[in-house]
Amino acid sequence: MDHDQLDAKLRKLTDRDLHYQAHPSTRSVTYDSLKRVVHEGQDVYVFADMIGEKDNITISKHTRFAEVPLHIHTFIELSFVYSGQCTQIINGKKVTLKRGQICIVDTGVPHAILPTSEEDVIINILIRQSYFSSSFLSKLANNGILSHFLANAISDRQNHNRYIIFHSENNTNIPILMRQLLCEYYDPSLGSSEMMDSYMLLIFYELLRVFQYDTNRPRTLTQNKVTIIEILKYIENHYMDCTLTSTADHFNFNANYLSTLIKKTTGQTFKDLVQSEKLNYCSFLLANTDRPIYDIASSTGHSNMSFFYKKFQNHFGITPQQYREQHTTQQQE
Repeated sequence: MDHDQLDAKLRKLTDRDLHYQAHPSTRSVTYDSLKRVVHEGQDVYVFADMIGEKDNITISKHTRFAEVPLHIHTFIELSFVYSGQCTQIINGKKVTLKRGQICIVDTGVPHAILPTSEEDVIINILIRQSYFSSSFLSKLANNGILSHFLANAISDRQNHNRYIIFHSENNTNIPILMRQLLCEYYDPSLGSSEMMDSYMLLIFYELLRVFQYDTNRPRTLTQNKVTIIEILKYIENHYMDCTLTSTADHFNFNANYLSTLIKKTTGQTFKDLVQSEKLNYCSFLLANTDRPIYDIASSTGHSNMSFFYKKFQNHFGITPQQYREQHTTQQQE
């Protein structure tokens, strides 16, 4: 399947599209077979078991002309506006996405979708929570604090009242990657599963580049228009020598304010973020050099080896030696 064939497939009206187009009175869809619960005082449907038993993701094209009532998911939903636009009510807020934009809705977030037109082609990617706790997420997480921030925003189970909008309408790579992903999904062949995982990873890397979000949290997260992203990037680039005080001074903040801001928006302390970056650097040296472990630990300021081993194992789930052996074996294979 090439991109022209994909475009024709996506734009073609399905039998369900034609039904709702011809019968406007039925556009408020009911789901009598689905479970209904009271969630935060609202009567909502529960969308569950919509992903294949052996699959991590399922892709579907949104049915046009029909309204989807208030509901919550047991999975994470990524919606991509292939064409036209899409208006949703998320956590009681009206949100309109335009062509090229992406919205990720976490589990347990009440939302409804208003009727769309023939021009509105919306692609829904349903993703298991476990997908983000696998090697997929670890690849993102190992790419730095900014990746951690996105990963936490998606997979943190402590707060479900969240969605993320990516203002990706001007990104030229995401539509191409999405088309490649859809071609593999609709016309699978040898290696399609692995190809889809790779395209998903590339899509998320692109989303990291255009990361702007609009959630139920306050839009102004910092003073003087400095964004949390700038602060995280600064820590990522200066983790070897920055302190809370020096970072606060760089952004003209009070140190206590900066500490509270980082904890509130990332769920981690300033010290945690710096420690995470140092451990990620150590893991890189373990996998790519023959330097002794004590030398690697010392290079990031870890003079107490027992403390270093404890922190490393808490972060990666294995010891430094096991990490080195595991990655050496992978490289040899």
